Amino acid sequence: FFFARGLSPVQTHMRRAAHKTLRLVLDEPPPVADTARCDGRGDAELRRLLVRTGVLPKASGSAYVEMGETKVLCAIFGPQQADGHDFLSHGRLECTVKFSAFARRTTDPAAAATDASAAAALSASLSAALSGSIQLDQYPKSLICVHAMVLQDGGGALPALVSCGSAALAHAR
Repeated sequence: FFFARGLSPVQTHMRRAAHKTLRLVLDEPPPVADTARCDGRGDAELRRLLVRTGVLPKASGSAYVEMGETKVLCAIFGPQQADGHDFLSHGRLECTVKFSAFARRTTDPAAAATDASAAAALSASLSAALSGSIQLDQYPKSLICVHAMVLQDGGGALPALVSCGSAALAHAR
């Protein structure tokens, strides 16, 4: 078969070996994981994503993001004059994250303290993620406020917050 095409015996052997290897790879079924994720998605499935901007008309910029079961609302206010008497050569970014009372599925009273510490950690992470997107040196003596509310936490609050904050910044006037 291959000799008819003018191939040498070595080339013929290499093609047959490659053909057998390719056939083995294609004939084997793909590996299947026995476990599904807790939200019912498969290993290769992504979360459903919904992004809306301009949802809060009084804010400079706003966005609403749904990533799977996580729902986040974000508003941008500013730039506005920073309080204080010190001269700042560059602007300041202030991020606050809060959880709604119904954001988590638990009704444990001790969860409120956990929510407060998680909100503080998420605020710091959101500020670190968004600070590289804003040229704060272009806004001396000013403050840009990012307020985010986690309406429902189905896992993955930080990626939803960063996406929502970025969309709200892009929408800001």
